[in-house]
Amino acid sequence: MKFVSGYITDVDEAVALVIREAGRDDVSQEAVDLFLTSIDATRLQTEGEKTVDIEVRRRYGRNARWQGKLWFVPLPRLRYEALPVPLLMFNLQPYLVAGLTVFNVGCSPSVNLVGTIGKPEKLILPMEFLQAILNDSLDGFEIVAKDGTHTSWSVPFFREPLRLPDEFLSGLSWDLQSKSVASWLLGFGSNGRSLMPQVVGSLLGLQFRTKIETCPPDKQVWNQDDVLETLIRMFGALKAKALLNQALPFLKANMTNEEAIRLVIQMAGKEN
Repeated sequence: MKFVSGYITDVDEAVALVIREAGRDDVSQEAVDLFLTSIDATRLQTEGEKTVDIEVRRRYGRNARWQGKLWFVPLPRLRYEALPVPLLMFNLQPYLVAGLTVFNVGCSPSVNLVGTIGKPEKLILPMEFLQAILNDSLDGFEIVAKDGTHTSWSVPFFREPLRLPDEFLSGLSWDLQSKSVASWLLGFGSNGRSLMPQVVGSLLGLQFRTKIETCPPDKQVWNQDDVLETLIRMFGALKAKALLNQALPFLKANMTNEEAIRLVIQMAGKEN
């Protein structure tokens, strides 16, 4: 735990303090906000109060008392896994952030306390589920349970139901209405950027899986408009056009849309 000068007053300031003190300045505040309700803050409250008591008395003396507010901020780190099914795993390390006024020490200083607390929690997002969010087709998954804060879904190849926080899911759906997948991943800084080719490639495979099964081979020859439309969904308009222009000399006339887009993604991955 570390004492930091100042006095935070709201959750936005708490998130900004965690990002700075953790040395993750390339992570956006919006990326962290997405997970604020994904950890069990109620369970951490008692441990947090005990931690503040110990740290305040250690620094200011055994007679010191404190008053203030505690926040619990999960700092996400992403990992992509391909087996048994493609998925993103979010490792959420909770941070305790406290804006404190300390008493019985003469000048009653105001100070912040910040540091990790508790064990990391995990949140799993299968690529098939993420693709359904992009396609606004979550109704293809059966809801097996709801408890007011979380919803559990039946997902192919998962032995147990996929349980996701409702606020995380609604926040992610909202983000992806205005952002490409690539832009969303960039919010996680270098961690998200390093996973971008794998995630985008996985989503591409899911998107074309049924199309390839139903379309005759002679209908699969790549079309620039189709390829660009898919790339825009993944990378945004400006980045998509730049990537396609860069790849055009290497795209063969007999390629399928999927092959063409995979080549573009591979070239984008080499840039990163």
